[in-house]
Amino acid sequence: MSFTLEQFEVLSEKTLLFLFILKKDGKIVASNNRCQVLFPFDIGKIKGKNITNFIIDQDVTLFHNLVTNLSNKSSFINSSLSFPTENNGVLSLKFDFTLHDDLIYAAAIDTTEEYKEHKALLTISKLTKIGAWYFNPKSNEMYWSKGCYAIKELDYNIPITREKASHFFLKDSREKVQSYLDNLLKDKKPYEYTEKIITEKGNEKWIKVIGLPVIYKNEVIYVNGTIADVTDRYNYIEKLKHSEETKHLALKGIQSGLFDHYINKDEVFYSTDFKRMLGLPMDQDFVSRKEFIQMIHPDDVESALERYDNSLTEKGNHYYNYYRIKHLNGGYRNYEVYGFKRKNAKGKTTRIIGNLIDVHQKKLNEKTIEENKNRLQAIVNNGFAYTVLLNTQGEILMTDEKSVKIIKKGFNVDPTQQVCKLIDVVPLNFKNSFAHEFNETLKGNIVKKEIERITYKGDTQWLEAKYTPIFDQEEEKVNSILVSFHDITEQKLAEIAIKESHIKEQELNSLKSNILSNFSHEIRTPLNGIMTVSKLLLDEKNPQEKEKLLKYLEESKNRLLDTINNLSNFSEIEAIKKNINLQKLDINYTIETSFREYKHMAQAKELSYQLELDQTSPMVCIDKGLFRAALNNIIHNAVKYTNKGGIIIKVNSKNSKNNVYISVTDTGIGIDKMNLKKIFDPFMQESIGLSRKYEGTGIGLSLSKRYIEILDGKIEVKSKIGEGTQFNIIIPQCL
Repeated sequence: MSFTLEQFEVLSEKTLLFLFILKKDGKIVASNNRCQVLFPFDIGKIKGKNITNFIIDQDVTLFHNLVTNLSNKSSFINSSLSFPTENNGVLSLKFDFTLHDDLIYAAAIDTTEEYKEHKALLTISKLTKIGAWYFNPKSNEMYWSKGCYAIKELDYNIPITREKASHFFLKDSREKVQSYLDNLLKDKKPYEYTEKIITEKGNEKWIKVIGLPVIYKNEVIYVNGTIADVTDRYNYIEKLKHSEETKHLALKGIQSGLFDHYINKDEVFYSTDFKRMLGLPMDQDFVSRKEFIQMIHPDDVESALERYDNSLTEKGNHYYNYYRIKHLNGGYRNYEVYGFKRKNAKGKTTRIIGNLIDVHQKKLNEKTIEENKNRLQAIVNNGFAYTVLLNTQGEILMTDEKSVKIIKKGFNVDPTQQVCKLIDVVPLNFKNSFAHEFNETLKGNIVKKEIERITYKGDTQWLEAKYTPIFDQEEEKVNSILVSFHDITEQKLAEIAIKESHIKEQELNSLKSNILSNFSHEIRTPLNGIMTVSKLLLDEKNPQEKEKLLKYLEESKNRLLDTINNLSNFSEIEAIKKNINLQKLDINYTIETSFREYKHMAQAKELSYQLELDQTSPMVCIDKGLFRAALNNIIHNAVKYTNKGGIIIKVNSKNSKNNVYISVTDTGIGIDKMNLKKIFDPFMQESIGLSRKYEGTGIGLSLSKRYIEILDGKIEVKSKIGEGTQFNIIIPQCL
């Protein structure tokens, strides 16, 4: 039997149920008078308002979700919503929602008292499971659960107020405690603190208090909270902080965090400052190991856990680990872990007490040192000198790649892989000299010394050794010695060449004087005869005497012509041939010497300047001075007549068993075909019409050709105007 309309109206107004008819968007179509308690104005004005305007903020999303879930297939849902009121605090209503003909019919009962207990129990469950409280800022009402009364040893029947609650704290901390709640009402943010109290019975306790705001219309209308008795835990933590083991470990680092790991419980204690720094939950004194592992850098987790597991089974009590941990400010920082392992009677590790030490700056410093070392090594490797850094015992700390190759080749020792003293990897004739210079440098003196060595190819090399002391800035003592060996072979060879040239010059000057003296006499004698006979012929009348004089004149003339012919046949080439000094030389080394001589000239013109040597290092028998003079003329001209592009010098003997081929190719002005055949003639520069902006006599290439031919070699040339020139020199090898 159905209700009549009159019966239904009476029933809806007399019931304790809260009744609503709503649209799908939450707008109120109708409500009974019981709902008046939920609204701040007359019930007649509620129609058309949205119900979400009157529920607490956190339930608004809940309401929208349940409306979305209502459908023809699921037309019934129940849920609880909370309404803030002016006189009754927050009311909690449990609703049954039914969808019918696109309208929502809602019936609710008041579960406020259950809600209070439920929220208190829920808060306890989430936090400390000790005691719960709430505070209504509008009515100034404060509620304590029985757990709160028990903590403060107060009779449960005594009414509690905010002033009464603060009475249990020490006088010095009451104002601070009050400020926590005042700040929460102002900034709407939760708070927590730990303070000492004196209970009603006069006992000292440590409590942790947490407050959480309930917000409606961006205003705090309620505060839920907990009170936890942490006296035992606080005393334990204080004891732990002052334990001898922990203090000993804390000395290992400045930026460090104390920890106490209970292996069986899988719980880890961390100090408050360290938890705050890492962003660990502040409301938990003990954090699960799993939660902490999630903070380790993903690339470090596997190796860190492997070291941890191995340490548990290792003998001894020392524990060590290292890894990167996610930092509160973002990114990861490097930490080292030092600990002491506690073991049971069976030798199984049950507890690790220790210290996490922040070594991030140390790692950055190590990285910087390594980078600077690499930069220094690069500088050393690319220098012009052989460089070795020694400690005060003479052991090699660092050296360049060239020196490493020499030491490995001569002594089968790699100074970069094993400790060795320099005195043990130098030739015998170096040792006495090195020991003396090294000891002098230890006294703080800079020492220079010239030494001579024979290379593995048999060539003589001269080095200038310089010993430089490096001082400790604080103690001003020598802490290491830098030894550099500068190759002065070219300088020495130049000095020798100058001496030899000076001797040859003296010989040539002497020869020249003798030649000039002899030829002066030979020329003057017939010339005087010609002059005398010519004068006599002018005055002589006797035919017979004239005939004799003409005969004398003919003899003097023939003698003068012979002298002139002999003088013209004597040339510089003959003198050079007589004074030639042939040596067996490494052609690579000789050409490289000439190459370096014009490197700065090419760089000054911003030209590409390359040298490709023969890997087989062929040996040739040449006069070094003569060959270099010829090659230098060609290289000099290549650089001189090239304004763009570059010069490349190549040495090759692969395609010939008897000869070495040297080519000098440039991208210069080039030579036309007409003048190409005359290029080796003396004074050719002007005759082929080159611009006079290029200074010179034009006899250089002529001399180069003559010198190469004296060495039984040949020289050829290819060229195109505007594209460049290639000179090819062919020199016989020493067989």
